[in-house]
Amino acid sequence: MFEELRNYFPRGLVQPESGFRFSTDSLLISSFVSVSGRARVLDLGTGSGVIPLGIMLRNPDKGVTVTGLEINPDMVVAAQENVQKLGFTEEIQIVHGNVCQPDFAPAGSYDLVVSNPPYRSEGKGKACPDESRNKARFEVECDLDAFVATASRMVRNRGRVCFVFLAERLTELVNSFTRHKLEPKRMKFVHGRTTSPSKVVMLEAVKGGNPGLIVEPPVILFEHDNSLTEAAVQYCPFVAK
Repeated sequence: MFEELRNYFPRGLVQPESGFRFSTDSLLISSFVSVSGRARVLDLGTGSGVIPLGIMLRNPDKGVTVTGLEINPDMVVAAQENVQKLGFTEEIQIVHGNVCQPDFAPAGSYDLVVSNPPYRSEGKGKACPDESRNKARFEVECDLDAFVATASRMVRNRGRVCFVFLAERLTELVNSFTRHKLEPKRMKFVHGRTTSPSKVVMLEAVKGGNPGLIVEPPVILFEHDNSLTEAAVQYCPFVAK
């Protein structure tokens, strides 16, 4: 049963009726991250658990463990149910807590920290009538710098931090990373089409790392007829589902 549900991922995941719906960005970053054997991974703002599940499905035999931190109690319940449905209860732990107050583990506990944080500053863009969706979309509880500060605190020295974020706010992301001793090492832009500007960027940094940034070839999601590109599906098979 677990194998069938895993092959079906991300379709059929439990998500609260009122709350943020996971996007392609969460699927893409689960393919962007590079996970070593027996790595300890932390996902900040895990939502319904999509990123931890994606990481486990791509790294089933590496002995990886993932902790997902989420402030919304309804999302916590949904994530826990999704983890149970796909049979990863021993590998994935969902923790109810605030990114701004990370008291669930000692500093330096993780080899990799990943996040798809809220994209918009509060007051910029149209607010959502649903409060939980609003908190997931806008920096209400914690802003970008708070997410980065916690990521830097929780990752070990020479460990890696990976964020997916708005391309238009890339300068803010890089500045926040370097301010918290996270040296950008790898970057990949995501484009809807070859003719459209990038809206999303994925960035990996190393805590206490030396300078040296690689900009990888971009991900182009759609053809002119709105079908997914073969390259996008090869990069992240989850997007085809």
